[in-house]
Amino acid sequence: MLKFLMTTWRTSLTVSQGTDSYETPEIKIRRGIFQGDGLSPPWFCLALNILSKMLNRSAYGYNVDTEKKITHLFYMDDLKLYARGRAQLEGLLELVRNFSVDIGMTLGLEKCAAIIVKRGKIVEEENVRLRDGKEINTLSTEEKYKYLGIQQTFEIRQQENKEHAKTELLTRVKLILKSQLSSKNKIMAINIWAIPSFTYTVGALTWSRTDLQLIDRKIRTTMTQFGLLHPNSAIERIYLPRKEGGRGLSSLEDTSKKEIVNIKKYFKNTYLPIHQWVTAQESMALEDGEDRENSAEMLRQSWQTKQLHGRFYASLHLEEVDVAASNIYLTQGYLFPQTEGTIFAIQDQVVPTRNYSKHIMKKQIESTKCRLCNNAEETTQHLVSGCSVIASTKYLSRHDNMGKVVHQLLCLNKNLIQHFTPHHLYVPAAVMENNETKIYWDLTILTDIGTEHNRPDMVVWDKKNRTAVIIDFAVPQDQNMMKTYAKKIRKYEPLSRQMRDMWKLRRVEIIPLIIRVNGLVLKKTVQHIKDLEMQNNTITWMQKAVLLGTVNIIRQVIYPH
Repeated sequence: MLKFLMTTWRTSLTVSQGTDSYETPEIKIRRGIFQGDGLSPPWFCLALNILSKMLNRSAYGYNVDTEKKITHLFYMDDLKLYARGRAQLEGLLELVRNFSVDIGMTLGLEKCAAIIVKRGKIVEEENVRLRDGKEINTLSTEEKYKYLGIQQTFEIRQQENKEHAKTELLTRVKLILKSQLSSKNKIMAINIWAIPSFTYTVGALTWSRTDLQLIDRKIRTTMTQFGLLHPNSAIERIYLPRKEGGRGLSSLEDTSKKEIVNIKKYFKNTYLPIHQWVTAQESMALEDGEDRENSAEMLRQSWQTKQLHGRFYASLHLEEVDVAASNIYLTQGYLFPQTEGTIFAIQDQVVPTRNYSKHIMKKQIESTKCRLCNNAEETTQHLVSGCSVIASTKYLSRHDNMGKVVHQLLCLNKNLIQHFTPHHLYVPAAVMENNETKIYWDLTILTDIGTEHNRPDMVVWDKKNRTAVIIDFAVPQDQNMMKTYAKKIRKYEPLSRQMRDMWKLRRVEIIPLIIRVNGLVLKKTVQHIKDLEMQNNTITWMQKAVLLGTVNIIRQVIYPH
């Protein structure tokens, strides 16, 4: 099958410049395998597995003891040969050279080196010559070589390799943080590109728990330097999954533990004599398989029990809060990294307000009263939802932006408008109408008997079914969600009765749509959006409008420059 498939491999190259383009004729691929292809790596290993068996069956190799011999280490195309003496080494090399010629591969001699050890010390000898006349350089006592990413000589230089691994990891982290990726994608890039370069060394280098914790701290410090993380935010949230309200960053400590367990499992379940010998030399006792889950549970408990940070945990896990909807901004990851970092600081209540600076940071502050209204204590909760000075401007703007999302998506759904506009540019019309639906936006509803509250945010009148929906939006503080919901219902009950009687409707429903200032979404809000048959991303856009409004308030008040 594979032989037949290879006869069909072909490609063509296209070059475009301006309006002109050139495409080559069909080019047949006659040899080699593909990179990034699922079949090619095992196929390659199958081809080289024959060489591995030939080396093991040979009379060459280094005897570990009277029964066990090692001839080579193989990882894909990286081969390391072991021989007892120069003559055996030349024999192994000749075997490898002949096999490579047979299968159409060439030895990358510029990447090859030989190291000669006698009585536990490196000795300098002349280069190793192959039968085809080519030579492999012999390393001197001061030189070293890299095998599978680890710098080696006669032994592994632990401290030198550890410094190199740390430097490589932090370099990659900084390159990622300098990029234009979104917050979620930066975390993902660290997890799949930066951290594996470090965990690659686990098992070969000896990393203490203190070493790993210090490097984790350095990564967090680097994130703070790039604005992704407030230095006083809850550390636990960095390593928890995004669906739980965390950032989803992999902890080096946990990742290294997992890697060690995998290595031990591999050696314990492999029956090659050299592997059994390694198992006998090292402690291969497996740790509890639930360690990783226990680690996550410990993070949750630590976050929950913190006096300040734990308040958001408690709010997130209230019975009336939809956890999945509340974490959409994290799981979808559309925010800028600095914006996400500010949201976490607001949720953890570590924004440097006057109250926080004096009582938590212990700074000398003349007054802890709000710098805007000078009435209440300047706390995070007060600034984002309780200051009378900005109630009619910034709070109203945040409230209206959330409402604009619902108004526009409803109008699109009812075919009242044809094109989508970003909510900050969208201007709702006071009345939108077609043959089936009429939608009012922030309009006074005149009734036969006057009612105190007759100006809801929205009214959707279904002419065909003779029903109407009163929609009102709210962005309350953490503790006021259900209270606000019940208040909205009571507030518009008289108006709903008047509308039903005056317009001769079968039913008038009151729907409060509520998202907290910190992005938490009420379960009833999610259900109401489904009842209105709106798009799946409605909650996403509503939450984004609220969060960006809250971040904007904090930045303009606390960081005006």
